[in-house]
Amino acid sequence: MARHALSAANGMAVVTSERAMTEDLLAACRRGDPGATRALYEAHKDRVYSVAIHFFKGDAATAADVTQQVFIKVFARLDQFRQESEFTTWLHRVTANACIDEQRRTRSVLPLEGLAASAPELRTEGAHDAGLLRDELAEQVKAAVASLSPKLRIAVLLRYFDDRPYEEIAAALGCSPGTVASRLNRAHQALARRLAHLRDQVL
Repeated sequence: MARHALSAANGMAVVTSERAMTEDLLAACRRGDPGATRALYEAHKDRVYSVAIHFFKGDAATAADVTQQVFIKVFARLDQFRQESEFTTWLHRVTANACIDEQRRTRSVLPLEGLAASAPELRTEGAHDAGLLRDELAEQVKAAVASLSPKLRIAVLLRYFDDRPYEEIAAALGCSPGTVASRLNRAHQALARRLAHLRDQVL
């Protein structure tokens, strides 16, 4: 019990320290400190890029462009961030909006039929390499996630790829935790249908 209490206390201390560091960086950014701007970007760019590259089905160029757009918006709107929520929550909100806006602008999302045709088939015959099989399964899962509607897809990415809690996802997407739960449930059902053919491969 004491060990768990100590672990929880240490975890809380780390979160508090990271929050204080972020607040200091934000204050320095508002003062125009270029070093702080670079530090804030370096601290959070991978988080944004990870969401973007999964949203755009592994399109590295688009993910990089969206990441740049997100931070341009963040630094231009720092005065709008009142620190009533976590910085990462606000950052995810900007990221989600940027991903959806970019998709609307380019209309680059393939229809479900296109995804089904382009997704790699599982090559189990003669493929004894477990690593290869895992990679192929992962590609099929990514294609299935990419086939979801933008609202469902971003909820899945924030929950399962970036490990965000329901409350933070709700704040980032401007909806209630119940709506997040509903979207994730709909996503689960869609993914179950889309990936039903994999059951025999993973059992």
